[in-house]
Amino acid sequence: MKITFSLHAGGWQGAAAAPHLGRPVLSPPAFLGLLEVQLGLAGPPTVMARRTAAFLVALRAADAPGRFFHSSLQADEMGTAAALLAWRDEWFLAGWDGKSREGWPSRLGDMAAVEAAAVGRIGFGEGERLALVAERIAKRRIPIEKVLVLEPLAAFPLRWRSVLEQLPVEIILPRQAQAAGDLGAVQQRCLAAAVEGTLAPVGAFAADGSIAVMRPLSVEAAEHWLSNQYHTAPVAARLIVCDEPALGSSLDETLRATGVPICGYSESSSLRPTVQALPLALETLWDPVEPARLLDFLMHPVGPLPASVRRRLGRAFAAEPGIGGQAWTTVRDELRAELEPEADRKVTEWLEGPRYDRLAGAPLDLVVNRVGLLRSALQARLLKVIEERGVGEADLRSAVSQCSAVMDALNDLRTSAADMVKPRLLEQLVAQTTADAANTLAVAEVGCVASAASVAACAVESADEVIWWMPGSPKLPAAHPWLQVELDALKAAGVDLLDPGAEMAAMMTLWIRPILAARKRLVLVLPPEGAELHPAWQLVSVVAPQLRITVLEHDDLGKVAVAAQELPLARGAWRFDPGAKWRGTFPAPTRRDAQSFSSLEVAFNNPALAVLQDAAHLRAGNMHAPEQDTRLLGTLAHRLVQILLSDPAALGWSPKQVEDWFGPAADKLLKTEGMPLLAPGSSMQLTQFKAAALGGIISLVAYLNAAGVKRVEAERSLKGALGALPLRGDTDLLLYLDKGATAALDLKWSRAARYRDKLAGGDFLQLALYAHMVEQETGAPPVAVGFFTFLDGGLSTLNDGVFGDKARVISPKDGQTTGLLVKGAAASWEWRVQQWQAGEVDVIGDGLLPAPTVPPDGCLPLRTLGPWHLDYVRLFGQAEGEA
Repeated sequence: MKITFSLHAGGWQGAAAAPHLGRPVLSPPAFLGLLEVQLGLAGPPTVMARRTAAFLVALRAADAPGRFFHSSLQADEMGTAAALLAWRDEWFLAGWDGKSREGWPSRLGDMAAVEAAAVGRIGFGEGERLALVAERIAKRRIPIEKVLVLEPLAAFPLRWRSVLEQLPVEIILPRQAQAAGDLGAVQQRCLAAAVEGTLAPVGAFAADGSIAVMRPLSVEAAEHWLSNQYHTAPVAARLIVCDEPALGSSLDETLRATGVPICGYSESSSLRPTVQALPLALETLWDPVEPARLLDFLMHPVGPLPASVRRRLGRAFAAEPGIGGQAWTTVRDELRAELEPEADRKVTEWLEGPRYDRLAGAPLDLVVNRVGLLRSALQARLLKVIEERGVGEADLRSAVSQCSAVMDALNDLRTSAADMVKPRLLEQLVAQTTADAANTLAVAEVGCVASAASVAACAVESADEVIWWMPGSPKLPAAHPWLQVELDALKAAGVDLLDPGAEMAAMMTLWIRPILAARKRLVLVLPPEGAELHPAWQLVSVVAPQLRITVLEHDDLGKVAVAAQELPLARGAWRFDPGAKWRGTFPAPTRRDAQSFSSLEVAFNNPALAVLQDAAHLRAGNMHAPEQDTRLLGTLAHRLVQILLSDPAALGWSPKQVEDWFGPAADKLLKTEGMPLLAPGSSMQLTQFKAAALGGIISLVAYLNAAGVKRVEAERSLKGALGALPLRGDTDLLLYLDKGATAALDLKWSRAARYRDKLAGGDFLQLALYAHMVEQETGAPPVAVGFFTFLDGGLSTLNDGVFGDKARVISPKDGQTTGLLVKGAAASWEWRVQQWQAGEVDVIGDGLLPAPTVPPDGCLPLRTLGPWHLDYVRLFGQAEGEA
């Protein structure tokens, strides 16, 4: 068996130019695994998260105030453990035996003390495994005919060199150019610069097209150019080199969308749905709850509870973001009647069980149990997928492995029955187990262009045409974090660390590999202007200054013929066939059984929106987000008023009594319906809400007392009719006064100025419809209607002498009254229905022509709607003059 071995192998994707049966190309992990199998040293894989957890236990055991890592360990346990474990593994690769030496500097002595505490705790790293291989290989022959090594031996750590020196090794390094013409000349000059250190430009330059350099204005344009090349300029042996995973994944997405087989570039990501399940499940442990994360847990496609259960609870939580509120309790009661006792117990355990302070942490045993429950649910789902031969098996296996790794790591952290685990440690453990979560859909497809995910992989094979895709800033060797006296002490102890300076000097040989891999043509696709340029391109631009950079979008190479298409423009009116068969089904532009103020406001002021919402029955996307804007604050304030006034005695309370009631009531309500205000980072908004709500409620009670209110119905449902049109609505407060009189108030989380302007301008149709329905229900109109605003505790009304001297009485312009508004609303509805029956619908928006139809006499004037209908406005199309 002949083996090609490279520090950077493993990045080749797609079909190889030649068969590799019996001649594998191996990276260090693969080669080490092969050697261990041949030598009888193979064992179970070592999970880095588990090694880090075990090393953390050793750090804790060796910790003392004088240790150099003491403060870092207090601030970030897992981060410190991961960093020091990387140091320790690098030392073992360089030849360390784990023992201290007399006279060592203090930091080295501390590391040796930690190693003494770690013996027997952590699994072997690469250095220890290589030491065992080197020892065994000296005593046992293995069937390897030759090892072709693609880097100088000096580039390998000491432990690797000790193994390679016992094998039949042949060093294969680029010696000469393999292309002709301009490309061959550039290859020869690049080799001379990298190997000999001589820098000389190419003399005669034939411009034979063997080298092309292009820079796009955007990454997307370059991706579509490459896709077009697949169809219009096929090359039998073409190689794409892209060592930036994000760019490779983006390229594959464009190739897939344009019908080209993808290369299989995979970008590690923690955003794969199955590996998101664990961090979301762990979020259910903590108090205060992070509402957005809890909602993600409920609405996520993967979880420990049935999806139907989680989604129903998710909708309740989105409506009233809390656990235990009205919406939540309604769904839980339904589920208790439907689910088996064990299934219902799981819902309680995950969502309604005890929670733990984020600063103190949760019991380790409980956390392990939760992870185990999730793993069991994932295993059951995996078994079902296997049995049904469904999709997603690889992702589910990754998620199960993730849970197992975290459970093992947590168990390695166990030191007593009282162990507690904090959120930060769990986040880091989960991050370590998902660091290599690859896209399982990123698999090279049949017919794809061969590709390399690293520049060093180009040493494995060459190609007629090499496309080097957007070479950017390469990863450079990091300087050692140790002082010179520490490096000297390590060297004296036989620890032969690689010299970052020497590594840096040898990097150019690595960087020019894509240039040398081209047999006939090299295409350099540089990143858009502003990105840092790769040193290899800087070298090429020096040895071949004659090369011209082509702007892809400005050159014929990047142009693809596309037929011109007219963009549809939105118009200010829609026209329908009034004789269409469906017209009889919809004599009015609505599906509603009854109209409310909100639906009438839309029908009057933008009929196209009413058609989309009520006739076409279109709905905006339901993202189920617990709102944190004024709508939530207003809802909570309304609920507090409703709770307060459910006690008839509250009408006579003093401000002190209201204040005493408010604190416990608000705290309880926030837990059940207002969790966003309790989330970390919301303390200022919470304080402002409580202050405004308390002040507003005290003012409201004073106004009710001044009016002599005897009884209150909060959120009172009303029914009525506007001519033949059924009406319905909910007035926030229906007040009962002396001698059977009534009054209606609408509560707003706002300031009074806005609603005073509405009253003064005659824009109070909402109050007018409430008054109309109250009169139809009770036989008498309310003696007063008005708006109460929480943020300033103001009450604005049309009627004098009802709510006391502090209420602001507004006289509308032009003598507008509730009765006249109701009459105008009836006329407006009749007019809009007549338009609909004639096949005409006004589409009202900025820049749309023709302009809106002027309402006939007797109808209400057109008014501007709020921004909450923008989702529908986008469906109108593009206005004249829009870019």
